[in-house]
Amino acid sequence: MTGQMGGTARRLLAAFFALALLFTALPGTSWTAPIDPSLAVGDYALVQVAHGTAGAIAAKATAAGATDVAALDKLDMVTARLSSDALRSLESDSRVSFMASDAVITAAGKGEHFEKWSGRSSPGVQAVDADQAWSGATGRGVTVALMDTGIAPHPDLEGSVLARLDFVGDGAILLDPSGHGTFVAGLIAAHGETFKGVAPDAKLVSLRVLDQNGKGTMHSVLAAFDWLLQNRAQMHIKVLNLSFGAPQRSSYHRELLAGVVESAWFAGITVVAAAGNDGPAAGTVSMPGADPFVVTVGSFADQGTLATNDDRESVFSSRGPTRDGFAKPDVLAPGEHVVSLRVPGTALDRDEGRSLPVGLYARLTGTSASTAMVAGAAADILEAHHAYSATQVKGALTASGRRIVGTRTPGLDVDDALTARPDRANVGLLPSNVLLRLLAANGNVFGPGITWDGITWEGISWESVSWEGVAWEAVSWEGVTWDSVTWELR
Repeated sequence: MTGQMGGTARRLLAAFFALALLFTALPGTSWTAPIDPSLAVGDYALVQVAHGTAGAIAAKATAAGATDVAALDKLDMVTARLSSDALRSLESDSRVSFMASDAVITAAGKGEHFEKWSGRSSPGVQAVDADQAWSGATGRGVTVALMDTGIAPHPDLEGSVLARLDFVGDGAILLDPSGHGTFVAGLIAAHGETFKGVAPDAKLVSLRVLDQNGKGTMHSVLAAFDWLLQNRAQMHIKVLNLSFGAPQRSSYHRELLAGVVESAWFAGITVVAAAGNDGPAAGTVSMPGADPFVVTVGSFADQGTLATNDDRESVFSSRGPTRDGFAKPDVLAPGEHVVSLRVPGTALDRDEGRSLPVGLYARLTGTSASTAMVAGAAADILEAHHAYSATQVKGALTASGRRIVGTRTPGLDVDDALTARPDRANVGLLPSNVLLRLLAANGNVFGPGITWDGITWEGISWESVSWEGVAWEAVSWEGVTWDSVTWELR
């Protein structure tokens, strides 16, 4: 395994973190917040602020003419479309740590429309032995959160959706104007007479962060994570499905998405992320799937049969290694011509001149579908093993996976995952520098008696971290990559 760090480097990094925390504005000195060079007047901005000041900064931005202002209290962040006056006002406010431009994310579905009903469909849950696993677990008692295009009402999801939150704010009338999120939700938790997802008794929470075209922004994702960290315990959210991605531009130590998804991971949520559809070239896995901790899912072609000797990794499925040298994806699941829930009249359901499906079901291709199956499998595992950490869930998925010809990445086997002894996953990994700096500032890791040498990160009592009280402004954001933009202090 590559991408690990030796003891000397760890000590130096720890010292760097301590020094980074000293760089705050001193009384009597002028302060100019670092600004992403691409941020311009009228753009949507992501504004990191001092702990507990999001409301005050949001009010100040509004008074200075900013629009679409939102205070994300748990992330200590304000998002807003900045006027020239607001930009100048916030730049000189010592409570503002940085201002960055927004970034775009996209759904990991391969097609723009549901597929024609031609050729063979994937056998879906049967191809991964989910139906064999239901005698042992069906996801009961586990809630899966989806950051996607929303979840529409559907007979096969009756009673499954506990909450729907919209972080896009585009005025959409439909709960899922795309159809993508509902399709993904069906593969996780549908429980119809003729169609079932991998975890038919799991509950769902819809966190809408993508519009009808499968496009989203970083500020929507951050708002969704802010809600997730606040509400995960009371909603029993143990799994997060992320069927979207953005290109990995730098090491995960400098990617904001990595730090954010790891905050959910170490808070006890198994994060399942799509590898992306940019294969077969190496180094094409998208972020946050490129984060080494999370469960990253690619696609295999089951050829429309239950036989396993004809299964192959999908040509389009993104492949590692990541920029940090980690082998990805972690597991493969069916992703070609997969059947799930159809929402009539949505963006995926409209294409003039083509014969699109009718009825309750449709087909799609892409690692979005594969990711949903693995998220459902994670829910099944957590029902069977309530005390499993996210890392043990990952280990169970990889330990039980079956061989796919031509690749070392295992194929999903839900039934075996319930009884397999988990692999020792994530051994020797260091959390993202973004997250480590945050934790260091809050005294959650670097307390008395904690040394860098010999630390087993998975052995730390992460449950003791009060994520809701974490002061995000303590992160040293210099050099953090915001999708396509790398910025530094001016």
